[in-house]
Amino acid sequence: MGSTQWQKHWRTRRVPFAEECRRAGEAFLVDLKDPATAQRRVLDDVIALCADSLHWKERGHDVLTTAPDAFRDTLPVMRYDDFTEEIDREIRTKGGTLSCSPVLRWLKTSGTTGVPKRVPYTLHWLLKYRIPAMRAMWGVYLEHHPEILAHPYAALDTQTVYEDVDDFLAGVPYQAISNRHPKINARDWNPPWSAAPWFGTAAPSSHSGRMYHRIRHFLGEDLRFVSAINPSTLISLRDLIVEHGEDLVRDLAEGTLEGRPHTDPDPERARRFQAILDRGEFTLKDVWPSLNTYSSWLSSSAKLYLPRLEAVLPGVSAMPFMSCGTEGVTTIPVDDSLNSQPLAVGQAFFEFVPAETDLGALLDAGERVETLLFDEVEEGRDYHLIMTQANGLYRLWTGDVYHVDRFVDGTPWVHFVHRDGIFHSFTGEKITETQVTRAIERAMTAAGRSVGLYLCGPRWSEPPYYVMVGEISDPGEEQDRLLSEGVDRALQDINIEYASKRTSGRLAPLTFTTVPHGGIAAYVESRRQRGNTTQYKYKPFQQDTDFAADILGDTASTGAHR
Repeated sequence: MGSTQWQKHWRTRRVPFAEECRRAGEAFLVDLKDPATAQRRVLDDVIALCADSLHWKERGHDVLTTAPDAFRDTLPVMRYDDFTEEIDREIRTKGGTLSCSPVLRWLKTSGTTGVPKRVPYTLHWLLKYRIPAMRAMWGVYLEHHPEILAHPYAALDTQTVYEDVDDFLAGVPYQAISNRHPKINARDWNPPWSAAPWFGTAAPSSHSGRMYHRIRHFLGEDLRFVSAINPSTLISLRDLIVEHGEDLVRDLAEGTLEGRPHTDPDPERARRFQAILDRGEFTLKDVWPSLNTYSSWLSSSAKLYLPRLEAVLPGVSAMPFMSCGTEGVTTIPVDDSLNSQPLAVGQAFFEFVPAETDLGALLDAGERVETLLFDEVEEGRDYHLIMTQANGLYRLWTGDVYHVDRFVDGTPWVHFVHRDGIFHSFTGEKITETQVTRAIERAMTAAGRSVGLYLCGPRWSEPPYYVMVGEISDPGEEQDRLLSEGVDRALQDINIEYASKRTSGRLAPLTFTTVPHGGIAAYVESRRQRGNTTQYKYKPFQQDTDFAADILGDTASTGAHR
């Protein structure tokens, strides 16, 4: 779509988009003042939608149409893997197995074992839940920062994309939740910039390529707002300007985009941009003085980015991104609070289990899981999250742990703490102990060695990376190099999100340092003697990388990549 055409689309969509977002935001606020009614509405909707499905009828769950209060007594708590058989059938039937709404696409995300999940994206779920959630969040952004819609170049949206799909399941697209292409109908997500050349399918699909196109289109424009999911995207925006500064200057001067005609040549703008690059330590405010707001995840481990974001975006205010995953939306912001948001009581039927409960052991043993409802949780405590969604995935143990901060009008305000069994997720990679163990096993097998004890932790740097220390029979620098490369390569094969962040440069290569057998065992024992003899356990995933300094001494202080 040409420049004039996409800007015409922007002007046509500007007012309707703002009104759609305002209405969705108001509806969410109504739910927050009466959360019990909202939760009942969601549960009734799920029962009505799923009761006639093949799975519900075969399991006898359709009895809930006459006894909805028996929901928790009738349906068991499930893990994603428990739905595998039904998902396989749903792929063949394209709807009617788990719910009675057609499956429009399958959503792809890394599973806890590294095998990509397949989450059904149904028409009902799209129109009644996912799109209203997006609109409600943008309604908050627009309420606080109406300048987002000041003109076609006021907002740079990196949180969603329109990309051609190249993977299918029985002919149905299989793609990431962030990819909103193709648009389903007029009620689908359709921001004013949806036809912009930097947003749509004309832009490259690679991270660096798409970011270059975004930068080139917005250089010299009156940019006010940048939206991202992961803060690492905002950091990489500046990094790519540094990396491709020479190309950007040439494109500006010659009026090209990667050598192809794009705009009128602008040597003066190119000179001004070159002057910014020549400063060396420039910020995104230097590039876009008009930039005053950004949005991103900024809770849990993502808050580690705040010092770097403040350096790259000085004086730029932050807005929170909703707490969500491919499986569903958990919180939606209603203001600029970064660390806590209200439970999205109109998005799913929520249940909670105290985080100290070994939920996995209970499910493995086939025992009944006692859950708490939204009004039964307590401030200051952590809980496993269980969600029932209107896409057919009911009573799903998400693996997420949330902290309850407070109650407002009866609705809990919560924030994400961590993934159950997952140590850290700098940029959304969500690596698990199982995945790291498998990666180490592969690398050790390739090197002709057996796996010993290991420890793994996150090291904050620019970019961040993971530090591992492992026992082998013949430690040394050559083994360190081989295993660092081997484990990193294997982890990319196992975890598609880790591979994406490594390819885009948002994560640096992990380091693996070898120590003699017994080195880590001795460290574990030394920790056991610090007042917790009966409780301390060997845990491969650590809260930080202090273990490396304790085990390796001065050699661990540099954190240098070999």
